[in-house]
Amino acid sequence: MFGQNHKKTVMKKMFLIAALAVFGMSQSDAQVKFGVKAGPQLTNIVGDDFDDSDSKFGFIAGGYANIRFSEQLAFQPEALYSLQGTKGEVMGTDVTTNLSYINIPLMMKWYAYEGLNFEFGPQVGFNVGSKVKVDGSGTELVDGDYDFDEVYGESPETVDFGLNIGAGYELPMGLNFGVRYSLGLTDIVKDTDGKNSAISLGIGYTF
Repeated sequence: MFGQNHKKTVMKKMFLIAALAVFGMSQSDAQVKFGVKAGPQLTNIVGDDFDDSDSKFGFIAGGYANIRFSEQLAFQPEALYSLQGTKGEVMGTDVTTNLSYINIPLMMKWYAYEGLNFEFGPQVGFNVGSKVKVDGSGTELVDGDYDFDEVYGESPETVDFGLNIGAGYELPMGLNFGVRYSLGLTDIVKDTDGKNSAISLGIGYTF
């Protein structure tokens, strides 16, 4: 698992990106617009300790600010509620792990041709909920909803750092579509090899 020094370094880099974007906005005729977005996503936990995990469906919902520096370059900070997790087998029974985050992506966007754009950037996520649903009786678990630590023996990390990459298309009327892949840099449980992974489809509207 990444240490505290590594986390601090990643955080500093994220704030540096945001600071540079704000500085660039103050030095240019940047246009700022706001919007909302939502959509489904396919999530999983990947790592040696989650080899048998399967993907599950979740969703994202939230808002963003699009800071356009030029025809080709923009900075887009977002605030998204994200339902993530995985499906798998724990203690001899099938379980669905649901992890809820407030994610803050800081995306740099390059507009290659008209509304077609490509994006890349870091994000920090804050865990605001963690539940495990048991769908069938096993050796130790019976049907029902459990707290995360009751099943895994420990609570998930409260902060999750990650990286995003994606592409999208924006229509002149404000409607936009995008696909994004997110990979966590932080193990979700201390001393366990398992990181968040998500492919999301976002449908948004810029005011």
